[in-house]
Amino acid sequence: MKIGQALKEERQKLGLTQEQMIKGIINKGHYSKIERGLESTSIDTLFRILLKHHIDISDFFNKVKYDYYTSEDKKAEELKQKMLHAFNNNQREKVGIYLNEILDLKEHQLFKYRTIIAIASLENSLSDLSLAFKNKIVTRFSEHENWVENIGALQLFSDCMKIFSLEQVDYFLGQLLKHYQKNSCSESMRERVAIICNNYLCYCYKQKLNGDNIEAALDYLASLETTTHFLLYRICHELYFNLFSGNTEKATQIKKLLMKCRYKDCMEYWQI
Repeated sequence: MKIGQALKEERQKLGLTQEQMIKGIINKGHYSKIERGLESTSIDTLFRILLKHHIDISDFFNKVKYDYYTSEDKKAEELKQKMLHAFNNNQREKVGIYLNEILDLKEHQLFKYRTIIAIASLENSLSDLSLAFKNKIVTRFSEHENWVENIGALQLFSDCMKIFSLEQVDYFLGQLLKHYQKNSCSESMRERVAIICNNYLCYCYKQKLNGDNIEAALDYLASLETTTHFLLYRICHELYFNLFSGNTEKATQIKKLLMKCRYKDCMEYWQI
């Protein structure tokens, strides 16, 4: 959906005329052409319209972004969804088919790395990956000068953590937590850091590793706001806190609760 179409849809949902939609921002003639796709709008004008009518900016851009992707980007997005569905339904044959299609992409190198690691984790074959391949991922991650703020780098670290050495993981996670203790960030970035902490705690517990940042990762999850958005992460804090404290009875109760709440895919094979 193009921006003009999305604006028209939002306007109609709000029950507004074109004049009401853009009063005090731009003239009706220009706006009418924007809705029909005959003229473009500036970012400044678009934000003023969205904010004026309390239209959720994230939802709006999710609605239009697909039409602004390149054909390669569209194919990558489709493959992400297909791969996720195949993973969740244990369709191993399709996982292999989609992997080949992902590797055939001309770009999206980080997506390729993350997919290979995810499949190797699923098949318990991480040890079969070559040292050269592992070093390539670590090097790719490290080349981001401001990686603590780079979404692509953070996704790579989160998804490929298992191929880093514990010393490397502890160093990078320590730097990340130190950075966000000093600097404020958006809710979405706080969630990205929470996911990394969650993955780190899972990594340490399943591998029986005594990581240097276990307490710091737990503290970060415990510090998240008590909102519904962060509810799962705060529950995960309780789970991991009890696991690392040796309270397996309480951890088992939390695991059963999460499975009951349909988080079966990520909890079913946990050894408590």
